[in-house]
Amino acid sequence: MPPPSFRLIAVSSVESMPLPLSRSRQNVLTLVLITTMIASTFQMFALGVLAAPMLEDLGISRWALGLAGAINTLVGSLTAPITGRITDRIGARRSVVMIGLLASCGMTLMALSSSLWTLAGASVASGIPQGWGNPATNALIGQSIAPGQRGTITGIKQSGVTLALFLSGATLPLLTQRSSWQGAAGVFAGVFALFAVFSFVATSGSSNLSQTSPQSRSLAAGPKDPVPTYIWQMAIFALLMGTSSGAIGRFLPLFAEEVLGMGRTPAGMLIAVVGIGGIIFRIGVARLAEHRVAPRRLLLVLSVTAVGTSFLLLAAHSVGSWLLWPIAILYAFGHIAWNAVVNLAIITSVRNADAGRFSGIVMLGFLFGLTIGTPITGWVVDTFDSYQPVWIGAATLAAVAAAVISRPPPDDAERLPAQGLPQQ
Repeated sequence: MPPPSFRLIAVSSVESMPLPLSRSRQNVLTLVLITTMIASTFQMFALGVLAAPMLEDLGISRWALGLAGAINTLVGSLTAPITGRITDRIGARRSVVMIGLLASCGMTLMALSSSLWTLAGASVASGIPQGWGNPATNALIGQSIAPGQRGTITGIKQSGVTLALFLSGATLPLLTQRSSWQGAAGVFAGVFALFAVFSFVATSGSSNLSQTSPQSRSLAAGPKDPVPTYIWQMAIFALLMGTSSGAIGRFLPLFAEEVLGMGRTPAGMLIAVVGIGGIIFRIGVARLAEHRVAPRRLLLVLSVTAVGTSFLLLAAHSVGSWLLWPIAILYAFGHIAWNAVVNLAIITSVRNADAGRFSGIVMLGFLFGLTIGTPITGWVVDTFDSYQPVWIGAATLAAVAAAVISRPPPDDAERLPAQGLPQQ
């Protein structure tokens, strides 16, 4: 028996369910999803992995570096509702191509950075694809992937974020050793330009990926469904978990180096471990959410795990650096995997015409959490010369998130199976 979703909305008959794709066609679209998510989120992770050489080269404080990262996610959070509506208007195909191009521009500016101001400009450019990634890819899944396959595809799609995390931790330190951190950024500017070309070519001829039919234009331009309460609830959950995960993730390598005495390369590999774990866990939990476990219950388990991860970070101060390796795995499960469950819940519970808009609202919460979490963490560490208050704060936020998601709102009373219904 498939699990209940949050709530599935009855959809007008003008929206047809996507036909099953051939295996080769589905594989190509999956690659488009993965590369889009890598490109849209990479700069955020690059700032954490390259934190130490940036601090040395640019002569800036931890708080200032956290501010540069906060600009990325602030721009993403503020523009996500707008880019979500743009996705509903112009279609998924044009959106994923634009994301690759904008991500390439952001990394190019980062490669040219010589001060905090130019680095901030790079974060502004990269912030737009940061907020656009999930609305565009959620719409692509809703328009092209049939129910029953969406859980696995969404998990794989969301693993693109953790693959970006892995790539940043595994490649940027090595590229920096061979040239400089600016040179490392330049390499990925070229890679993301190639991603945009690949997305354009791979989606050519896919009529279901662009809003070109009269019916699609009518849905995009016509009256919109009101935002359900459970969408706002997931946005608040995303805000809390985003703040908690941002407080930990961006400063984990620096904490490993400064407090526990890890070398730069092993500290970077911690992020790679988080990336690998995130890939596995996001695919797994999204599949569970579609076929076995109610999304709300699964989100509760993940947020409680996040609380435990923060307390283990407190213990690492006295236990030693070896504890960071299991912490990295638990961080990937609790702080990273929940995003796949939330995005699947959106895809399976709204009309195609509203997928971008509702995704943008949830992304607003998540990215705003990352925005405020990072500079606050930098300020706390600079002020108190300790990471312990950060870990306590992260645990508290995750605990509140668990409380928020534990109770369904009034308009979530009617629950229907998440699989096999013609909601799209």
